[in-house]
Amino acid sequence: MRQIVEAIIEQLTVLPGSEVTLKLEIDAEVPHGLDRSKVRTLLENANTLGFIDKVIK
Repeated sequence: MRQIVEAIIEQLTVLPGSEVTLKLEIDAEVPHGLDRSKVRTLLENANTLGFIDKVIK
């Protein structure tokens, strides 16, 4: 993430009038699924980090 910020985001944000939006999508497959405790932890962490859309299937 740091490399993306330094190489791309910082280059764009210095341009007059620029507006930059960064979107992050995380896809994960867990062969045996997740227990309730892990789901709760993931959702709490996502909330703390400011994620907007949170879906765990």
